[in-house]
Amino acid sequence: MTLQRHQEFQGLVLRTQDYHENDQLVYLFTDRFGILTFLLRGTKKLTSKKRALGLIFTTGTYQGTLNDRGFSYLESAQNLHQFAKISQDITKNAYVTYLNDLVLRSLTAKRAYPRWFHQILTATQLIDQGLDPEIITDIIAVQLLQPLGVAPQWQHCVLGPETTGKFDFSLVYSGILCQKHWSQDEHRLHLDPKTVTYLRLFSRLALDRVHSIKVTSATKVQLRQILDLIYRDHVGIYPRSKKFLDSMYKWQLDS
Repeated sequence: MTLQRHQEFQGLVLRTQDYHENDQLVYLFTDRFGILTFLLRGTKKLTSKKRALGLIFTTGTYQGTLNDRGFSYLESAQNLHQFAKISQDITKNAYVTYLNDLVLRSLTAKRAYPRWFHQILTATQLIDQGLDPEIITDIIAVQLLQPLGVAPQWQHCVLGPETTGKFDFSLVYSGILCQKHWSQDEHRLHLDPKTVTYLRLFSRLALDRVHSIKVTSATKVQLRQILDLIYRDHVGIYPRSKKFLDSMYKWQLDS
């Protein structure tokens, strides 16, 4: 067992979990070491001085001891910032929780992902600032298909070199089809070409370039449908947080 003591790193709390009677597990996405699980002892006690280290939707500069086997340990933190609007808004909360679940299921623990850390932190910041949480989550969901090993071909027709024109999506070929190849898949999804344009854009979009989002309700419905098909039926990921999002969406339709 190797311990790296007194390490400092930027972190983003993705999830917390009760552990034993008074302890807590904190799943922290770090800029230098990837996703690590930290054991915080006694933080469920109201008098604990480390309670702030285990607050969900929080980012900051952390210090701790890293363990290459088993749990790591947080010692202290500076410049902690909890995303208050996400914590207080049920819709933002639900989308970020699902986004974090996708990250935890897609990225290998204890492996550094500095680019992904920046992208996920930026996504969280944008949602907290009021940008559309559904679209921000869709962007991350499209991009996480790559580390999951099931990324569709978005850049050109999967049956040819075409990069411009109208495209549809084929689950059979796992990629976009140009108009002249539509007949090759009778089960193509018949998406609005605008929806495919968004999917292609999402696959390569750096979120720090995003300052506003305007997507029609009809396009959002199609984006939701295709990502549900890919994640639920082809990747096999359907966490509890997604079930809650689906229930919340149904409540909104019924109200």
